[in-house]
Amino acid sequence: MRQLQKIRQYQRLSVHYGFTPKLTTLAEVAEVALCSERHARTLLRQLAESGWLSWKAQPGRGHRATLHCLVTTSELSAPLMHACLEKGDYQSALQLADGDPASLHHIITPFLGGKWLKHQPTLRIPWYRPLTSLHPALHRRRAEQHIICAVHAGLTRYEPGQAQPVADLAHHWACSDDGLRWHFYLRSGTHWHNGQPLSDDDILSAVQQLLSDPARNSGLLHIDAVTLVAPWCLAVYLHAPDALLAHRLAHPVCRLPHPRQPEVGAGPFAIARHHSHFLRLERQPWYFATHPLLHAIEFWRTGTVADKPAWITVGKGSAPQDAVTSTSSGFAWLMVNAKLPEALAAYLRQTVLTLNQQCFGRREDLQIHTEILPGLQVSALPAPADSDLPPRLKLVCYNTPELRELAETLRLQLQPQGCELHTEWKDRDGWYAPDTLADADLLLGDHLATGMAEFALAEWFIYEPAWATALGEAGWEAAKQQLMQNSDSEAHFHAHLTPFFQRLLAEGRCTPLFHYRYRINALENVQDMVLTAGGWLDFTRAWLPPAAEL
Repeated sequence: MRQLQKIRQYQRLSVHYGFTPKLTTLAEVAEVALCSERHARTLLRQLAESGWLSWKAQPGRGHRATLHCLVTTSELSAPLMHACLEKGDYQSALQLADGDPASLHHIITPFLGGKWLKHQPTLRIPWYRPLTSLHPALHRRRAEQHIICAVHAGLTRYEPGQAQPVADLAHHWACSDDGLRWHFYLRSGTHWHNGQPLSDDDILSAVQQLLSDPARNSGLLHIDAVTLVAPWCLAVYLHAPDALLAHRLAHPVCRLPHPRQPEVGAGPFAIARHHSHFLRLERQPWYFATHPLLHAIEFWRTGTVADKPAWITVGKGSAPQDAVTSTSSGFAWLMVNAKLPEALAAYLRQTVLTLNQQCFGRREDLQIHTEILPGLQVSALPAPADSDLPPRLKLVCYNTPELRELAETLRLQLQPQGCELHTEWKDRDGWYAPDTLADADLLLGDHLATGMAEFALAEWFIYEPAWATALGEAGWEAAKQQLMQNSDSEAHFHAHLTPFFQRLLAEGRCTPLFHYRYRINALENVQDMVLTAGGWLDFTRAWLPPAAEL
């Protein structure tokens, strides 16, 4: 963009010379503007004609001229920023803002929400942080998990409002009477986002990669082998019966990227562009199921930290529709190292519960209660006995605004009592790194629920490494085996799940703190606002009315 280049060159001049008249030479201007003397002469003429600066040359060879910069860079770039944003060219607007998303925050709002661009319906969503890798893995955050499910297909998947998984790349499946062999009958005639036909060998390779990946396979260790027993028929062999395998395969970590091009998927949307401050997804003509009505979804980095991360504002206008809300079945939680003395552990649990109520009891976006499943109440723990605090405790805390606030409040509470709380902040990558949590005295984290709440709770127990700290490694492994033994039928699973977690909660192994209240605000022109279990808008259902009606 020539105008952007011209602004950049003027910016170099204004930084170097300031906004008062300065004596200089053409050679010096060329050096500052990073161009030749011939181009510098043309540039100065153009900038003077535009009224950006004045250039008064003195007659005679070697005489110094007077250069006076007249306008600020922000005055020049603002109209061009608006023009770039109107066209959806967020990257050029960001360049004009010197790569700082916060500089765009005050002008970006009118360009967000549902827009018709070049006769195509586009949804633009502001986001407060960079969106990291979109390859399925355990340590992906809530937004990344949702986008992964929009980009990559799996053998099965969850539909909002349905407790049971539905067909995806497998159009149906069957389980043997003993629960040890599953057949997944695959869709033929499907394609990857790059247009290549999706073969049954591709699916087999993708599943084998899933099973060999330690960041994804924790809930699938009971699978002995996977093979194609016939064209488009995938057989899965288990060493322990599992009536819930279709649920496990609907987890976001079990989505199946292209086995050789992991950024390529087979879901309803493809990654068109992905940078640190910008993500664009585009609807795929190759998608095998019902095609979404939105053509594209864009995430624009605003650079501002969200006060309420569970509340997403898609747009803002004069006639906003009622917000779509739901309460997460996941929750933030506290765990205490099993090696701590019981009196000390009880004191710390009660202290954190009290501070949790003080910090978040009045928050609209958080719900303070103790029911993590219908009918599964957290029993009141015994009043803690007096306990001497050690001089130092270590807290490992998942890095969210709420947990940061709670951790800092706890530190201030313990400090006057002679106990220094040392806190390590972890993102999801760091949280799942080996031995990260082993020597922590306290753990603050959160459970992201997807799909059926009961099954999501059981999966969280299997995947969450904090349980090894709360129960001890051997205790955690034994409890996982117990859960798996109860998965031989769905009836058996449901009958044993509540008592299983009731015991863990009664022992204080895990202390739930709060649930997120999800909310999405949007303009009237974004229709069919349906929330997934993770609190995100279902991109496959949303649509915009015709442009003439907007």
